[in-house]
Amino acid sequence: MTANPLHRYYRQPKIYISLPSKGNYYPQGVFTGTSSNVPIYGMTGVDEIAIKTPDALFSGEATVGLIQSCCPVIHSASQMPVIDLEALLVAIRIATSGNTLHVNHECNACKEHNEYDIDLTKILDHYSGLEFENTIVISEDLTVYVRPLTYQELSKFSTENFKIQKKLMQIKELGDDEQRAMFDSIYKEIAELQLTLLLQSIESVRIPEGIVTDPEFIKEWLTNTDKIAHEKIKLGIEKNKAKWEMPEFTVVCADPECQAENKISVTLDYSSFFA
Repeated sequence: MTANPLHRYYRQPKIYISLPSKGNYYPQGVFTGTSSNVPIYGMTGVDEIAIKTPDALFSGEATVGLIQSCCPVIHSASQMPVIDLEALLVAIRIATSGNTLHVNHECNACKEHNEYDIDLTKILDHYSGLEFENTIVISEDLTVYVRPLTYQELSKFSTENFKIQKKLMQIKELGDDEQRAMFDSIYKEIAELQLTLLLQSIESVRIPEGIVTDPEFIKEWLTNTDKIAHEKIKLGIEKNKAKWEMPEFTVVCADPECQAENKISVTLDYSSFFA
């Protein structure tokens, strides 16, 4: 096959980053390369169109396609751990448009409109220093090992949660009896969704006899364990989630009579727009 004479004009990597996960939690074949030196390309015109397509945004496919296009060493972004998501999206934004992100913000104190320039490299520095805590000690005999969700699992959870929130808004239009029935149904859905989230987060459970990895055994244990064990697992997962959220930036109101400090953050996962 004849080589494309335009090949030398193809886009090239603009920056290289280290994955916050250090390459852990990827299924075999999903990531190829060195986790400390991952090439990041800028977006193409097709990528720009894709991230503005509502259906692709809602399903998460827009973000999956964007990451696979701009970080080709990740071959199935839906299976990547979500702890790498924000860093990758920030890196893609840097590779496409530079280190600075322009942000508008209304001061919480005086309501003055302010404009700030956020240095995105600080976000990459933040994520490079994090460690995922995968061990939750329940008791002397019982230890739970957890993992970050995959992007596909997170997208599905967000979609189901969106549907539940939509049902809650629609309840106001129903009669009292219908409302009670709908509330019962929704609470069951919420409980099942939370149980699914816990199950997907648990990789294994260590007991004196060995390591349990069978999801059915773990599910049976979760539905029959006491509240203390359940709360410890939930707390461990929530601590990880909070630690890996996008960091906030402290800014000062430009109004000389105010100069109040405000906390602002940025969101770069385009799929979350509809979630």
